Amino acid sequence: MYEKQYPHEGAILPSQMEEKSNYGPLAEKILQQAIFQFQKQKLMEKIDEALMTRNKPLFLELSAQYNELLKKHGA
Repeated sequence: MYEKQYPHEGAILPSQMEEKSNYGPLAEKILQQAIFQFQKQKLMEKIDEALMTRNKPLFLELSAQYNELLKKHGA
């Protein structure tokens, strides 16, 4: 009975599709920025830990990863 009363419920109408597609590039940019910030923060924490434990090889490796991350994102 419910299906007969509301046959188009949940259907994506053309006007809704246009609205959603306009947000795609913005949403992607926001996600990329969030991922970048997360990766940057995690690397910074690991670098700090390597410094505290005086692990020079790990520090150098993580520093290189950090610099690559910054270069990749133009920061």
